[in-house]
Amino acid sequence: MKITELRTRVVAPPEFVFQWREDIPPVQLTMTVFEIETDEGITGVSTSWLPAAPHEIAESANHFFKPMLIGADPFQREKIWHELMAFSRYMISPKAASNIDIALWDIAGKAAGRPIYELLGAYRDRAPVYVTTETQQHAQDYAEIAVKCKEQGLHGVKLHAAATPDKDIEACRATRAAVGDDFTLMLDATSAYDWHDAVRVGREIEKLGFHWYEDPMRDDDVAGFVQLCQVLDVPVLMGESTARGPWTFAHYLTQGACDGLRAVGDIIGGITGLRKIGALAELHNRRMEPHSYGSTLIQAAHLHYILSVRNCEFFELPYPRGPLDFGMKDVIEVGDDGYVRAPTAPGLGYELDWDVIDDATTRQFT
Repeated sequence: MKITELRTRVVAPPEFVFQWREDIPPVQLTMTVFEIETDEGITGVSTSWLPAAPHEIAESANHFFKPMLIGADPFQREKIWHELMAFSRYMISPKAASNIDIALWDIAGKAAGRPIYELLGAYRDRAPVYVTTETQQHAQDYAEIAVKCKEQGLHGVKLHAAATPDKDIEACRATRAAVGDDFTLMLDATSAYDWHDAVRVGREIEKLGFHWYEDPMRDDDVAGFVQLCQVLDVPVLMGESTARGPWTFAHYLTQGACDGLRAVGDIIGGITGLRKIGALAELHNRRMEPHSYGSTLIQAAHLHYILSVRNCEFFELPYPRGPLDFGMKDVIEVGDDGYVRAPTAPGLGYELDWDVIDDATTRQFT
């Protein structure tokens, strides 16, 4: 089998507007749709959603990577991955490379007639779900979301709070009071704090019994994270904003800068990148909890990885869901028990609604 075409298109879903924290204004996002065609009629797809200039991801894929891919064997994923990631030193982040890797795994699953997690080496066929909020205006808003999720049988809620220490503490206290002590809560500070505020908030959420403390500072403050882990008991997870490839993650663990890792497959090198980081964590007896917040196919890519490994506790789902499921015929469903089941269709296992995608396409690269 040979790759015959790489097509990318820029899609503008009308409700793709997100705000991650109080000091960052809302951002209108675009979706980049990747299609990798082969000479045997199998097409792999992926859909990027992370912030970028509207055409940045598609243009980098078309300029740098299309000449490399045409004529290549799509089953040589490891070889292609290293060729793609060699460009990471020149590019802002390897988002295009990551989505190409995901689409190649989609081809592999479709060619084998199996879901990707089975090709990765299935460990389980379901995973418990927690949801991640967007930034809310008031502390009580987080509490109301968490109560609703608990009533729906979900297994936890992670707060994307204002990333302002006093407001975040208030939100965490209100949410814990609303759901009681028997419900899993996490805090994602989106790399916003300095070390002193990271300690202050960390000590407060320790008292509240939070399950983990995510990205309180910038990933590049490795020494600060080492000291933070030494003074806090709540597990500290980091790595999510590392965007040049998997290599830096080795330093986080060997230097004691975290209690567990986070990684974003659609930034860090796709499913192949996740596997490398997850194996690193496993060999250090640590968990790697992937960030699976994103478009449906990005959620699916992370789900397949999660189902293939032991050292991951949860599957993360966006809240609310609607905008990120744009352009899909089917989406990831959560059972009444708060678990998501393994996809059964080949490849990523979820189908785009091409009529909807066509209507929202603003530019194509062929």
